[in-house]
Amino acid sequence: MTKDPKEGGVCWNCRKPVATEDNFCRFCGKDVISFPWYYQHWGIIVLTFLALGPFSLVLVWRSPVISRTARWIYTALALYLTYAMAMGCYHLYLIVNNVASSLLRGSLPTGL
Repeated sequence: MTKDPKEGGVCWNCRKPVATEDNFCRFCGKDVISFPWYYQHWGIIVLTFLALGPFSLVLVWRSPVISRTARWIYTALALYLTYAMAMGCYHLYLIVNNVASSLLRGSLPTGL
């Protein structure tokens, strides 16, 4: 939950202090008890795989739910998946280029 401002409790949206008894931020009005689905673990995983890719790291680092260790793990996984997808696209490009150049020369593609 939230902490006393003296202990470092802040609003996840505006970063201003919130008291332990507050359910909403006194400055921006956001709920400090529950958070939007896209800041939850499952929301970030779904968005990373289905829509945003490495751009989901913005949500990872802004999420009030995810610990610092989990943020670094998500960052490493997102960067690895981005690298793997880029290399897969590059290899697919090489295959298509090989097939196209072979067909343009009038021969059948080799090395598939």
